[in-house]
Amino acid sequence: MSIAQSVDRLISKYGDTIIVADGEREKTHKAIIQPLMYKNKMYLGGDVLPTGYLDKGHYLMTGPVGILGDNYEAAVITHRNIKYIVKRAETITASDEELYTWAVLEMYGEEVSDEY
Repeated sequence: MSIAQSVDRLISKYGDTIIVADGEREKTHKAIIQPLMYKNKMYLGGDVLPTGYLDKGHYLMTGPVGILGDNYEAAVITHRNIKYIVKRAETITASDEELYTWAVLEMYGEEVSDEY
């Protein structure tokens, strides 16, 4: 079993059901969504944040490769009846193999920030 297959298996087993809508269609996936915590004193908007800071406005999604399609800026994620927009996303690779996609989410309808 490859690393990518192992990661997919873990996400399928432990992830929650989410809906990804891109304006044209909706598709159900499994993903893990958790509050975004800063572990390395990142600077957002010029502020020094303490390690472990939880801003309660952004969330980290980890899902299978291709979960967001080609245009993540148009995606709206629904998880437990809460809608999120994607602020930034990236596919992680190792040994020339795509393993998973992560995304920073923001609650849909909240004031949009440009920090990511």
